[in-house]
Amino acid sequence: MSIITFISDFGISDHYVSSVKASILKYNSNNTIIDISHRVKKYDLSHAAYIFKNVFEEFPRGSVHIIAVKNYESSDKILLFQIDSHFIITFDSGIIGLISSSDDISAIEIDEKYNKIFPEKFMGEIASKLASGINYTTIGKPISVFKRFLEKEVSISKNKIVGYVIRVDSFGNIITNISESDFNKALKKNSGTFIINLGVDKISKISNSYSDVGIADLFAVFNFNKVLEIGMNGGGASDLLGIKNHTPITIKFL
Repeated sequence: MSIITFISDFGISDHYVSSVKASILKYNSNNTIIDISHRVKKYDLSHAAYIFKNVFEEFPRGSVHIIAVKNYESSDKILLFQIDSHFIITFDSGIIGLISSSDDISAIEIDEKYNKIFPEKFMGEIASKLASGINYTTIGKPISVFKRFLEKEVSISKNKIVGYVIRVDSFGNIITNISESDFNKALKKNSGTFIINLGVDKISKISNSYSDVGIADLFAVFNFNKVLEIGMNGGGASDLLGIKNHTPITIKFL
C-alpha cells in the first residue's frame, strides 16, 4: 500500500481538506494519507513548489502526491506526472517546472470526466486508485506538451555569484537558490574571502548554525537543502533588509 501526500492552499477552517481525504478513503479506507501543508499562500505556485520539492523525495518511491494549488491562469486539466518513481497529481499549471528541471518527466492527461467545481476530490479518487495498485497507464493518455515554469538561474562568473531569493519562510529567513557546491567552487578559485551584499548590510562569514551569531545579528548558512540562507538570530531578516521573493542576492569574491 502506497503513501498518499496532500498539499493545498485550502487552509484548515473549512471542510475542503477533509472532503478530499474522504474521496481517498471512500475508494480504499486502508490508504495512508500524509498532510504536507494546507497553509500555502492562496494561488501561490512558487510557495507550493518550494514546500513540496524540499520534502517529496524523502517519502518512499511509489508514493502518490496531490498538489491542489492553482493560480488564475492554470488550466482545468488534471495531469499525472512521474518523477523518480513518484507520482504527482496536479493541474496543468506550470508548477512541475518549479519542482524539477529534469527533461525526463513523463506526463499523462487524465481523461475521465469529473466535477470542475471541486476537481480536487477527483484527484483524491485517482490518488487512491494509484496507491491501491491500479496501472497508471490506464487512467489517461500520455502527453509531451504541458505548462512548465522555469526558476531564475544563478549567474556565476570568475569573482561573483548572483542568485535569487526563492522563499522567505515564516521566521523571516531569506532562502536563495545559490548552492553550497557553486559557492565552494567559486571560493576555491579566488582568495577565500567574500562579501554577501545585502544593500546597506553585508555578511563575510558562513555560520555553522542559526545561533552562531549574537541576538539580532545577521547570519548566512547553507541549510539542510544545501542552499544559502540568510537570517537574523531572534528576528526577521526579510523585514529588516527589505528583501522579498525574487530579489537578486550577490556574492562577491575578493
